[in-house]
Amino acid sequence: MVGNIELFSNEKGSGVPIIFAHGIPTDYRVWNSQVDQLSKNFRAITYSRRYAFPNKREGNVLDSTIENNSSDLIGLIQELNLPQVHLVGHSFGGFVSIYTAWKRPELLKSLVLIEPAIPSILVRNENSMMEKFFFFLGNPSAAMSAHRFQTGLLMKSLKAFESGDLNGAVKCFYDGIKEMPGAFEKAPPEIQSMMSDNGRTVGELETEFPIFTSSDALKISLPTLLVKGANSPKWLQAIVDKLSKSVPNSKAIKISGSGHLPHIENPFELNSRLQEFLERQN
Repeated sequence: MVGNIELFSNEKGSGVPIIFAHGIPTDYRVWNSQVDQLSKNFRAITYSRRYAFPNKREGNVLDSTIENNSSDLIGLIQELNLPQVHLVGHSFGGFVSIYTAWKRPELLKSLVLIEPAIPSILVRNENSMMEKFFFFLGNPSAAMSAHRFQTGLLMKSLKAFESGDLNGAVKCFYDGIKEMPGAFEKAPPEIQSMMSDNGRTVGELETEFPIFTSSDALKISLPTLLVKGANSPKWLQAIVDKLSKSVPNSKAIKISGSGHLPHIENPFELNSRLQEFLERQN
C-alpha cells in the first residue's frame, strides 16, 4: 500500500534499483524480459499502477491521472526506502516518469523514456486549429498519423470502454497503436491475456493530461535515454524526436523491428541498449 492506494510490486536482483512504469493496457508483467536480463546487475523493481492487474481498486478510473500516478510512484520509492533510482517508463507510464523527474529529480539517478505519450509536446492546445495547422506544416506525416489514430481506432476504443466492452476497447486501442486492424488477434496469447486483464485502464485515456512542453523538458537535467520503435506511428516517433531536442542531457535511439512496444517486440536489442546506458550512469 502507498497511502490508501494498492500498488502491487515485484523485484529481482540486487544493486542500484531500477523501477519500471508500464503503459496502457499492461501491468508489471510486461517487463519480464527486462527484469530477467537487468536483474543480473541491478535491483529490478516492477509495479502495477493503480487499477492495473493484480491491484483490486474500486472507484472511478478517471482518478488515474498523470499527476496521481506520479504521486503513487514517488510514494512507492519512499515506501521502499530506495536510494536514487533509474526510472524506466513506457507510453502513459513514460509521461508519468518524465513528470516525476520534473517534479522530484532528486529521487532519480537517470531516466529512460520509451515512446512517452505526451501529446502537448507536439500540440499544446488540442482545441487550437492554428497549433494543429503549424504541426501539420512542420511534420505532415506525424500530424496525419495522429489524426488517423484520434478519429479512428482511439475513438472506437473509448466508445467500447464507455459501453462496458473492455475487450473491444483493448482490441481497438492495440490495433490503433499498431496501425493495423486485426493486430490484436495476431499478438502472442500471453500478451492478449495480459492486456485483457487490464481493460479498465483504457479509461486512463479519458483523463485530462497535464500540459508538458519543450520548456518543461529543458528543465530535465538527468541523464536521459529516449527510445522509439522503428515501425511506430509517426506521431509517437515525433514526440521522441521533439524531446531529443529539448532534454539537455539526452540520447535518442531507435529499436529495429519494433513498434510502440519494443520491450516485448525486440527485447534483445532494447535490453542491450538499456544495459549499456544504465551501466554508464553507475
